[in-house]
Amino acid sequence: MQYPLPETFADGTTVEIRLEKESVLYERKITWTSGLIEQQVATLNYSGENLVRDAEVEKAKLPPFALAFYKFLFFKGQLPTEQELWTQYLSAHFGVLDETRIHYFRKGTWRIYNADAVKARLLRSFPSLIRDFHFFVLCQESGRFQEVKYSLRDDYFNGVDLTLTYLNKTFRVAVMLNSERARQFKEQKYSRHVTTSEQEVIVLFDLPRNEQNKGKIKLFSPQHIQQLITELEKRTHELPRI
Repeated sequence: MQYPLPETFADGTTVEIRLEKESVLYERKITWTSGLIEQQVATLNYSGENLVRDAEVEKAKLPPFALAFYKFLFFKGQLPTEQELWTQYLSAHFGVLDETRIHYFRKGTWRIYNADAVKARLLRSFPSLIRDFHFFVLCQESGRFQEVKYSLRDDYFNGVDLTLTYLNKTFRVAVMLNSERARQFKEQKYSRHVTTSEQEVIVLFDLPRNEQNKGKIKLFSPQHIQQLITELEKRTHELPRI
């Protein structure tokens, strides 16, 4: 299904191109709703389950998948299919050596990887990328937060999905499906940041088993926003008064 794309230079769509010192800033207005995302997700195929896992690829420091995902959103104005995401990611970061191998230049060295294994790792992240974006929009729509922000840098380097302001307090939030791996991440994250953990919130969300059918991308709901707010309220009460 094709969705109407925003006109590049229609009034209110391209807000501004700004040059500041060593930066070029391009701002674009694209209106998203949770309903529009859900409509697009319903048309997406997903083939990321039970794919090959390569030990070297799994531990490699690859370019962020979120960069390719959000660049596609920015320029196309719609969610990518899994093939579109792979094409965007591959062309942006890798050279193709042959039918099975690709390479990536990092820290002065060309690193060679199995292409299918890199694609498999990206596809396993595909539902999470969509869930996180949909949840960002849900938070905005809820009207429960004073401010909702996303930063690729915070996401990639610090594992922060959202920065939220609630009851005049700012929280750096990570939302994850409840799993053993997520529970380990939560424990490690808090143990490394003891002095600032009151500002960092990791929430593990459950999705009902009947909503996790194979091959389908499932999304968080307003019920999960309430679960997040409950956690934020608890943390707000724990914060020291200034």
